[in-house]
Amino acid sequence: MPPNGNRIALIDGLRGYFLILMMSSHLHFAGGALLLRLHHGEGAFVEDAQGFVFLSGLVVGLTYARILGRKGASALTAKALGRVGELYRMLLLTMAVIIGLALVVPHGAEIWGWQLGKLAEDPLGHIGVAAALLYQPAYLDILPQYMIYLVAAPFIVRWTAAGHGLTVMAASAGIWMVAQMGLQVPAVDALARLVAIADNNGSLRAYFNPLGWQLLFVGGTVIGTAAACGRLNVENILGARRLSLALVALAMVLVFAAVRVVHGFGWLDGELGARFYRGLRREDLSLVYVANFAALGYVFAFLLYNAASESLPKPVAFMGRALARMFSVPFMIFLGQHSLQVYAFHVVVAYGVVAIDWYVGPFNELTKTAIIGGAVLSLLIPAYWHAQSQRRDATRARPVSSTPSH
Repeated sequence: MPPNGNRIALIDGLRGYFLILMMSSHLHFAGGALLLRLHHGEGAFVEDAQGFVFLSGLVVGLTYARILGRKGASALTAKALGRVGELYRMLLLTMAVIIGLALVVPHGAEIWGWQLGKLAEDPLGHIGVAAALLYQPAYLDILPQYMIYLVAAPFIVRWTAAGHGLTVMAASAGIWMVAQMGLQVPAVDALARLVAIADNNGSLRAYFNPLGWQLLFVGGTVIGTAAACGRLNVENILGARRLSLALVALAMVLVFAAVRVVHGFGWLDGELGARFYRGLRREDLSLVYVANFAALGYVFAFLLYNAASESLPKPVAFMGRALARMFSVPFMIFLGQHSLQVYAFHVVVAYGVVAIDWYVGPFNELTKTAIIGGAVLSLLIPAYWHAQSQRRDATRARPVSSTPSH
């Protein structure tokens, strides 16, 4: 197992990778863009948001378990609530920027109507329900659910550290089943009626169902906590002797890839298609997405863990080393280290690109590629700004050494 610092750097690299792909997924051009087709989602029912939510939980488990061990449960709760406050402030700031753009940019409601919904029609009239996290513009709805998960994180970490990780996962699976069965719908409908009364015929808007997507965050948090507490035998799960299990997972990945290609061409119809699509609800993180993510995630984890193994076939170790190098690119690691700021900034950039395409486009493929590249590189701006802010804060917090008098 690589040193802990290397593991965290690799996780940050993975988070940076998913941030880059989320940026790419959220850039829209008239007629689409060929470069945006180069995405793992074209060959799997696994997308950037799934990996980002799982890795966020993994990082929370690794870091919060250490806080629990060093400072206790009260410090853990304070850390989580402080992070929730930071997320909420960042969400409000980002929302203010994009709503401000819709107010001042000519034809803003027409340009961003599909992304802002009612906030494009009457931004100030619906700002209250948006600030209450009940009506979110496109791309911002992942932050409110993450805030919910962080509130629960101290309990998840404490129970897992106490040896109840399987119980936590069983409870998470039960909540996921509630989402799949739609048992939350009556409560959601009642809340929607209250919002309609309080917000001048307003409505709820959030794409992700937090009851379904929590399975990824909780799973990541349990794994991270168990690993940090020494309750997880990683060698027994990912060691070279698990090659046969990795091959089974790879076979599942290939089956899903074939189905994804057939689905992409619209050839999945008849009874087979009807049965398959019953398990294909991205907003609820339905079974297809869970199974495909688990299989692909295990294959990646196995390859990365065994990158330096000498007991596996050379092609397997080579692929592991290639992946490790890919996710160790400093650019990706740097973005992953400042993921909140990068995520919020990418939302503003994505809205900006829509406006540029509306006013100046349509563009040819070369120009679209240049815009995509520039948008991705622009993610360095919030990362660098936050890194500098952290350095300034650290300098101010450092005690000033006194000079002895003579």
